[in-house]
Amino acid sequence: MKHYLPLLGYLLIALPGLPQTACRSFDYRQQQLSAHPALAIAMAGIEQFTRQQLQQRPVEVTGQETTLSSSIDITIPVIVHVLYNNSAENISDAQIQSEIDVLNRDYQKLNADTAAIPSYFGLRAADCGFRFMLAGIDTNGRPITGIIRKHTNVAVFSLDDEMKFSARGGDDAWDRDKYLNIWVCNLTAGTLGYSSLMGGPKSTDGVVVLYTAFGTVGTAQAPFNLGRTGTHEVGHWLNMIHTWGDDSCGTDQVDDTPPQQQATYGDPSGIVVSCNNAPNGNMYMNYMDFTDDRGMHMFTYGQRDRMHTLFAPGGFRYPILSSPAATAASGAPADTAYAGNGVGTLRIYPNPAAGMVTVRLPDISKVGSLLEVFDQMGRRVMVTRVTTQIFNLDLSGMAGGVYFIRLINSGGQQSLKLVKL
Repeated sequence: MKHYLPLLGYLLIALPGLPQTACRSFDYRQQQLSAHPALAIAMAGIEQFTRQQLQQRPVEVTGQETTLSSSIDITIPVIVHVLYNNSAENISDAQIQSEIDVLNRDYQKLNADTAAIPSYFGLRAADCGFRFMLAGIDTNGRPITGIIRKHTNVAVFSLDDEMKFSARGGDDAWDRDKYLNIWVCNLTAGTLGYSSLMGGPKSTDGVVVLYTAFGTVGTAQAPFNLGRTGTHEVGHWLNMIHTWGDDSCGTDQVDDTPPQQQATYGDPSGIVVSCNNAPNGNMYMNYMDFTDDRGMHMFTYGQRDRMHTLFAPGGFRYPILSSPAATAASGAPADTAYAGNGVGTLRIYPNPAAGMVTVRLPDISKVGSLLEVFDQMGRRVMVTRVTTQIFNLDLSGMAGGVYFIRLINSGGQQSLKLVKL
């Protein structure tokens, strides 16, 4: 809920330490602002730009909500830095891909648990229009997997950003104008993750996530085993503020999130009223609260619009729209469907998938081929002429089940099986 305060004063509000395991982005922000007061000016400039963009852009009515019109589809190339002191912390490719899948579902409103959003908040739940992918090329155009693994002598990292520097036992950030950096490592007790600041330096830009709160498989541990820590921290990277505004009945600078008194912990149910927000109460199922993973289900249209202002010309994240890595898929992860061997391999990933999948043709000569999708009954449910070697296939409109993909060209055909969640 938006309550305009003097911005610099808002940025410097103090909040008592949080005893529960949680995001530490607010604590990190306070530390950085104390050490580097000029950051407040940069952050204030970004907030002013955000307000101007929200005021200038046209609006449409969606359900009962007035919201900025949007057909934006923004692709974010990701570099995952895995820092491990022991083998358990060296998480698998499959675990990393599971987090990418969660980000895509949550930011495109493809998560199945939208069904748990109360009816009185359902019309506010938004598809934010972001697609995340492991980066396929480095800054020199060379192919990569989007994953960096590095052994470290540091047993536990804290909020001092040491995981972001090779000289301190971490791994240096990649250019934020081309990539989203995600560091996965062991963090000091009580810390699930934190995000860099709007207006901060390139050398520390990105998000940090505890290795037991990343993705949905492997080392992920309940109640933070559904990938929502990543969703939450990337929300901060996209200029989201906690729903309670990091103060009692504070502001998150968004109109369609109700004010609330404080953070929510656990997995509540029913209506929880605070800050005179009756009759519907707190939106504790919002990704920017502290609810357990299984209780998080939505972003709002207002949050979506705030995120999108970063990508307007002159916006803080605008340069990433031109990243070459956004058009190059990464090397196939562990959950890839294959047809063929070595040269001449058709690849589709992730598999299983809930919505968008990436299709990589064996070679450029296969461009122009016919790609067909059949259900288990042998009925053709989709057909398309392929125009690029790497492209996306949207399965979100298809029912869950087993499907068969067939690529047909003058040289013959290749087929493989795909599971739609």
